[in-house]
Amino acid sequence: MFPEIHIITFLEHSNDYSTISHQPLADRDEERRLRRSIPISTIDWQSTTSSHFIPLSGLDFLSDVENVIIQQCVELSDVISNIPSENRYTVKVPRGETIYYASENSDLYQRNLFGSSRAFQMHLHDPTQQLALTLKKNLACGTCWTCCCLQVIEVYSAMGEYIGSTQQKRHVTKPLFSVNDKFHNTVYKIKGPTKILCCSPEYFNFQIYASDGLTQIGSIVHQWDSVQVSYNTILQFPNRRIDNKLKSLLLGAAFLIEYMYFENARKVSCKCFC
Repeated sequence: MFPEIHIITFLEHSNDYSTISHQPLADRDEERRLRRSIPISTIDWQSTTSSHFIPLSGLDFLSDVENVIIQQCVELSDVISNIPSENRYTVKVPRGETIYYASENSDLYQRNLFGSSRAFQMHLHDPTQQLALTLKKNLACGTCWTCCCLQVIEVYSAMGEYIGSTQQKRHVTKPLFSVNDKFHNTVYKIKGPTKILCCSPEYFNFQIYASDGLTQIGSIVHQWDSVQVSYNTILQFPNRRIDNKLKSLLLGAAFLIEYMYFENARKVSCKCFC
């Protein structure tokens, strides 16, 4: 009622009885100035989502990983008896997330007769329970450089594709390994510590070199973890962005070194590094 009273009063004083058919409008420039702008997102959602890609399975879990920790799961049968069982491991990133579960498949007689020199297959499953890698190790005589049959571990993808291998090489003063791709080209060389006899080793560093054997680009370290009260094998990759297949080859090399030099070191006081 009040707007109608004001309009009638205005018309009576102005003697203008023309009909008002439109509401009065403000100046359009003023209207644009006063109007609140609507925020518009300028984020490229396609590039944003691709940069936060979550790995699904297999070797994708090695993407952008700089180093991993290999931890052996202690078997109760090994503690209460002298019968060796098939080993199980977890492969973790430093922040504690498990990316692979590794389980050994080997023969009981070889475990008893040949110990860490036995042949085995190691199956690595990702957290989705899908097979990611298969490692196959041959039956070899031992760890000494004078052996006629040196140790070799082969790496296969989940589909059975041959990725490459790590081969033990004869060397007089220190352990030496050659990491080869599927075309048998040497991509890395691994040199162990120059030690002959070590009792209760708490730290050993195997250095990863480029194919020329001169430039160190990574390491495989076996050390005692006082917090978890166990030995761990820590693999540092040459680069977090190298191909995942190359990372899988170094992971196979780490397992070979773990078996050759450190599996029995947990059970006996002395170990020969030759």
